[in-house]
Amino acid sequence: MRNQIISLSFILILALGACTTAPTLAPTAPSLPTSTVAPAPTATALPAEPTATAQPEAQMPVTSTGVVELVLIPEESSAQYSVEETFLNENNRLATAVGVTNQLSGSLRFDPANPAQIEFGEFTVDISTLATDSSRRDNAIRTRWLESATFPLAKFTVTSLSGFPEAPQEGQPLTFQMTGDLTVREATLPVTWDVTATYQDGKLIGQATTFIMMADWGVTPPNIAGVLIVKDGVTLTLDFTFAQQ
Repeated sequence: MRNQIISLSFILILALGACTTAPTLAPTAPSLPTSTVAPAPTATALPAEPTATAQPEAQMPVTSTGVVELVLIPEESSAQYSVEETFLNENNRLATAVGVTNQLSGSLRFDPANPAQIEFGEFTVDISTLATDSSRRDNAIRTRWLESATFPLAKFTVTSLSGFPEAPQEGQPLTFQMTGDLTVREATLPVTWDVTATYQDGKLIGQATTFIMMADWGVTPPNIAGVLIVKDGVTLTLDFTFAQQ
């Protein structure tokens, strides 16, 4: 038995010596790199797994505090009104007057973990800058009917949302209603807007519309005897673009 152990030890010593002094005599030496290279793809592939799991969370831009903050971009947004007119002095010609401005502001913020709970800032529109295809009409509205030269800001404060999806996804169209208090001149009344919007490429883009009566806000519909009658009823349209700041 002792002789067998000595013989085995002697063989191992010879083998080790052969590895250090004569690499070409060791047939298994070239296989060593194979065993160390094989695990390498697995080791480099592991960091890719968190990327795959993180994708569903990137639905909206998130600040360092975890809250999404989006601000209205005036250059890419507009507020518009449209009313129906009858020109008595032109054989009762029917027309639609449209006034537009991009002098508006607003913001919103929310936690992506609960996106339906949105915190809105106050929305404002400088209605004294509304412009149509007629400067004469615009001046009359500013100084006489709407009195926007005296009360230039219309304000809207959101109080509730209806039909907003619980888990909005990037690129998915959103359709919901937004209710709040609209202030024009010195009157404040509740108004509900129909909203469609989509978040894509870092921007929330959409449109909100509502219909109001001028008389409810103490505005008398324009009426120029023998010349013009404006029907009471105004369609308000907000085309908006929000972006993270």
